[in-house]
Amino acid sequence: MNAKQQTAGEIDLGQGSVGKLLFKLAVPAITAQIINVLYNMVDRMYIGHLPDIGASALTGVGVTFPVITAISAFASLVSMGGAPRASIMLGRGKKRKRNASSATVPRPSSW
Repeated sequence: MNAKQQTAGEIDLGQGSVGKLLFKLAVPAITAQIINVLYNMVDRMYIGHLPDIGASALTGVGVTFPVITAISAFASLVSMGGAPRASIMLGRGKKRKRNASSATVPRPSSW
């Protein structure tokens, strides 16, 4: 596939206005966050209505949610820092350095 050809899911970030490109990239991220919030709301409603343990279970969810969010944020920080570095090395044609930078980034999925 040459540089002019694109698959249906690709967006050429070098062409078009910045506002339109930003909108195209922001819509899926915003949609994912809205779905995540709705999932958490429904989850808390369900847990809160459990007989006998609803209040305690809801407290447990409320306490652990910020911890899980912090872990996810750290995993995103690490992965977002390593991917551009590996891409830069690959663009410069330095495959060995790209492999080394990819290997030094911790993989949160393996924790």
